[in-house]
Amino acid sequence: MTLSFDGAVAGWCQLPSPAAAEIVGSSGVDLLCLDAQHGLLGDDSVLACLQALRGVPTLVRVPHNAPDPIARALDRGADGVIVPLVDSAAEAAAAVAACAYPPAGVRSFGPTRVGWSGADVLARGRCVIMVETVSAVADLPAILRLDGVDAIFVGPSDLSLSSGRAAIPPLDDEGYRDLLRTVTEACRGAGMPVGVYCGDPAWAPTFRELGFTWLTMPAESGLLQAAVGSALAALRP
Repeated sequence: MTLSFDGAVAGWCQLPSPAAAEIVGSSGVDLLCLDAQHGLLGDDSVLACLQALRGVPTLVRVPHNAPDPIARALDRGADGVIVPLVDSAAEAAAAVAACAYPPAGVRSFGPTRVGWSGADVLARGRCVIMVETVSAVADLPAILRLDGVDAIFVGPSDLSLSSGRAAIPPLDDEGYRDLLRTVTEACRGAGMPVGVYCGDPAWAPTFRELGFTWLTMPAESGLLQAAVGSALAALRP
């Protein structure tokens, strides 16, 4: 399978469970994101989940923007990384450089698991830049001009907090909607895929109306909790 953002719906995994990742990956999602920033995943569990996914296109959201976690995710076989808390084009350029070997970048050569699979060990890892602060929105035109940025991904809660609003994205707030439109319109003008974390499936129509071209599902942990709650309520006398 080839990683494509065009109209994609991505699964989202936070639990250090290869079985859970395998279930989500086999559900028909177009790609899957392993959350090593806010989830419970560490290096070992990321590797185990990648092994369980058996070729499902996978991104790892790394804990921070630095060469080491980016290289570890790519060496373990992720197709690319989602890089959080990028506030400027300079910080985005650093993330891009960490995804590529010299002379294009600064990634240290040591592909490990990539080499076992017969894949191109010199291939550049996909780089998805998160836009989740008003500073990043302000510098988005410069970010979009960088070679090596493959997609933009909005963290709607952090962007809401950064703009002085609540943690739950206030989708009925026209000012907040305008902030999201600023991002999607800039991406559309640059021909850049732009995704968003969809913490509630009911938000999907609004996000698509606002111009997002790919969406993630809620995390499997939240889906499991909601399903258990519904089943428990149905079983109570």
